[in-house]
Amino acid sequence: MSYPDLTRSLDPATLNLVGLTPLLAVCTTLISGLSMGLVFLAVLCLTGITVFCARRFITADTGLICLLLISAAWVSIIDLLMQAGWFALREQLGIYLYLLAMNTTLLFHLEASPLQKRFGENVRAILKTGLTGVGLLTLTGLLRELAARGGILTDIHLFSHIERLESLQPAYLFSGGLHLFDTSAGAFIMFGLLLAVLSYCFPRTAAES
Repeated sequence: MSYPDLTRSLDPATLNLVGLTPLLAVCTTLISGLSMGLVFLAVLCLTGITVFCARRFITADTGLICLLLISAAWVSIIDLLMQAGWFALREQLGIYLYLLAMNTTLLFHLEASPLQKRFGENVRAILKTGLTGVGLLTLTGLLRELAARGGILTDIHLFSHIERLESLQPAYLFSGGLHLFDTSAGAFIMFGLLLAVLSYCFPRTAAES
């Protein structure tokens, strides 16, 4: 099977999950994974709605460029908001935040979604992809935190300026851990393990995708 035929055989959800893999490197904890997932969902929804509203002015030749510019604009806006209110968390996400604008899988999916579907269908498709991404990034961060640090909420100090969260403390289940899962390579190892578990639990879904 040739490369183009292989990509056509994969559903959009699978392609978007593969496109999210560069973001997994920064998802070292539950908080960082959930935060990156929520930013991804916000950028996905805002970009999709903007493209849908401006679809009359977007042609097939300029579609990809417009998607990139719109996505980059929303990422920049969210970045400025995070710097104003959650600077410590923004610093932890670092340069990976801007990878959202360069996610070619996301852009190609949006090019076929907001421009060709009705608004209701477009919203459902975006939410499905976005929530799947939130779940994947959050679960990866949680499992990496448990494996590498032996607990959860180990970076809760990032929200020390929020009064309602002052009482929260890290919860350690065991001492020590595998430092491998705290590295970038550990993110892809954990991602591969997750895919293996999902393929075992849902063999029909994996075979269809």
